[in-house]
Amino acid sequence: MPRRSRPAETTRSEHWLREAVNRFTRHFNNKVAAAFNFDERDGILWLSPTKADDYAEYCDQAFLDRLDVRPRVPLKDFWPPGGPCWDGLARTNSDKRILVEAKAYIEEAVDYRSRACPESLEQIKGSLAKAKTAFNASKDAPWESPLYQCTNRLAHLYYLHGMNDINAYLLFVYFAGAADVPSPASAEEWKGGIRLMKKCLGLGRNPYQARVADLIVSVPEMLASPITL
Repeated sequence: MPRRSRPAETTRSEHWLREAVNRFTRHFNNKVAAAFNFDERDGILWLSPTKADDYAEYCDQAFLDRLDVRPRVPLKDFWPPGGPCWDGLARTNSDKRILVEAKAYIEEAVDYRSRACPESLEQIKGSLAKAKTAFNASKDAPWESPLYQCTNRLAHLYYLHGMNDINAYLLFVYFAGAADVPSPASAEEWKGGIRLMKKCLGLGRNPYQARVADLIVSVPEMLASPITL
């Protein structure tokens, strides 16, 4: 489903991102703006997951429609149906578009492979290869496994900005100290995990580094911040 309805009650990263976006908006937005070095006047408007939209998540053409972008290159020419379902989507006052992937424990970052059919898998492999080249990733770095969920998000940033000149950004949110996950991670543990992931993907200096941010959010700190009315 391009627009995926979600239950009223959730746990783990889905729950904490909802809390960040809907209840602790100012606290979270300040951190997002700092992560990308956005101008403080460039306000962030959340498009998902929002309470007003039943916390729905978006994928395929629906995520482009939700962001109100019209790429020159159709998404179907880059990625088959059933692509990433975005944990969050936002735009700013200056029409920056933000894609969000959220995690609440380190093991959640591992996704061994795509489960697409053979025909779709060939298209995915080709698009991952193009994105890998665009990110100047090390030749020997594996982008099809075991961090496929990360690389397919990076590939979609390449699709939006590299292929279509859309002012897009990709935010990886890592919730530290989440008590409702199998293995809660501290901020320091997340920092180590992020370094390892980047090494595995062969990522160093690249043309997209200002457009990709890793944001570690302390759940206890967030819960202690003022609720946005």
